Amino acid sequence: MSGQNDYYDALWQWAEVSASRAAQLVRITAHEESNRYTARPIAFNAVGETETVGDDTLTVTNLAEPTGTDGQVSADTDAVAIDVGGRWIVFIRPVGSAIFPAKVTASQGSAAYTVREQVATGAGTFTDAPGATNLTAHNLAELSLGPGAAVTDDTIVLILTVMDNSTPPTVRYVFDHPTYAKYLS
Repeated sequence: MSGQNDYYDALWQWAEVSASRAAQLVRITAHEESNRYTARPIAFNAVGETETVGDDTLTVTNLAEPTGTDGQVSADTDAVAIDVGGRWIVFIRPVGSAIFPAKVTASQGSAAYTVREQVATGAGTFTDAPGATNLTAHNLAELSLGPGAAVTDDTIVLILTVMDNSTPPTVRYVFDHPTYAKYLS
């Protein structure tokens, strides 16, 4: 075992392929078309947070997305852009799944529910996340069992986001709350 850094510095090697060797921290501001976005340069401030610098804008191409579909990267996403032959590129892979707590606010029938994202405010207490909106989520435990609508309002569940197989992919929300569980004594 060597005493040197044994990690593989892929970002540096990626930057080396560019003749100009220019890399820039950027914040995506808007979707242009296909896999191209408008971005603004950012930098770290004195307290270690990122902020936009200057009024310049860049057009960046996201190599993690196909060129024939609309982009899926949301505004305010930060990335490292590399100048490759005068074209700025980023590699931002769409999020495959994320988990967050949510409160059931209403049943839509069957296994579908209206839920709202929550943030923890203390031990076992939650409140609506800032900017939270109503989402439709499906209870996996009810998809093949019973008539559904068995989860009561104000129940806190963990929501899993999954991408479906449409083009472009659509984010779907699911949770697994065993409403019909049977217990043997």
